[in-house]
Amino acid sequence: MQSLTKKYKPVLCTPFGREGYREISPCAALSPYIRCFWTERRVSADVLVIPDTCMDIIFRIDGTENGGFFCALDENSFYSANGGTELFGVRFYAWTAHLFAERDLTGSKNLAFPTEEFFGKLSAELAPYVAYAKTFEERTAAAEKALLKRLDGIRADNNLLNAVDFIIDSRGSLEISGLCGHTALSARTLERLFAASMGISPKAFSSLVRYQLLWQEMTGRSGFNILDAVEKYGYADQPHLLNDFRRRHLMTPKQALDYAKRIG
Repeated sequence: MQSLTKKYKPVLCTPFGREGYREISPCAALSPYIRCFWTERRVSADVLVIPDTCMDIIFRIDGTENGGFFCALDENSFYSANGGTELFGVRFYAWTAHLFAERDLTGSKNLAFPTEEFFGKLSAELAPYVAYAKTFEERTAAAEKALLKRLDGIRADNNLLNAVDFIIDSRGSLEISGLCGHTALSARTLERLFAASMGISPKAFSSLVRYQLLWQEMTGRSGFNILDAVEKYGYADQPHLLNDFRRRHLMTPKQALDYAKRIG
């Protein structure tokens, strides 16, 4: 599982950072499961939230022991404002959140839920620490302690990990028949496995991975060449790539980069 996190690091719409937002990386034992712990206090501007192939447990820091909410995998971008309230979040990889949940994630895509619907015991344990801790670091330490206690009961599905690994290596541009051949699982079995673990289909997850990898390449190095990306990511042509990116990101690549640099 650790190999997946080394080859695939999802990024936000502001990979260069933004005012009021901070992250802390998890400890070594949790790093295969947790992308980061994060906090944000935003007052003046709505911020674009893109499909980052992650799921989050989010608490509002408002002086009460609120149970927070769980954001499942989202296929669409949207603008979000928190009204100045401070937030604390635990960000899971797409293939790991279900390991800490108390029921499977079937039917959860594109939705947010009270955290107790999926993480009742974890939510109850974390809520008082999150509410009354004085710092981001204290909240992170409490979350790590609660999550570490649950590691002994976790049993990852090797079929799921094998499928995710193949999708990432294929840059999200493979046919489902190829995934079936690689995993030796039927399309129906894969559909059930992904629905229970992520709430979406293998095809939908592959599409999100392709978009994320494309965005990472756009922001990760100079000299990005869109024509090379068409072939690399399996698009039919340049308009296909641009339309798919705009559908996911609500902006053209140039607008997205300008936005990331301006907000950051």
